[in-house]
Amino acid sequence: MLIKELRWNGLLIWPPHWTEESPKVVEHGLLKSVEVLPLTDLIKIDAAYAGTILSGLIFSREEYQGSLYRKLKENIGKPLEEVGDLEVKF
Repeated sequence: MLIKELRWNGLLIWPPHWTEESPKVVEHGLLKSVEVLPLTDLIKIDAAYAGTILSGLIFSREEYQGSLYRKLKENIGKPLEEVGDLEVKF
């Protein structure tokens, strides 16, 4: 399944929920770091956009959290638009 098609409690998980509003970050930002937040359903990502680093949260389910984390980690440095089109197997 593509990352942008994954759901958490019926809601699409992609694009991430950003801590700051910036509509272009998903199209033009670059994935910089990925971290699973312990004891939660959340994956934190950082993205570079327009000279700044923005943080976002992705809700994930236990059944695919590990696969999603690994796929994101493997693609650090890639545009977020491409990341959303990656396939995750679980």
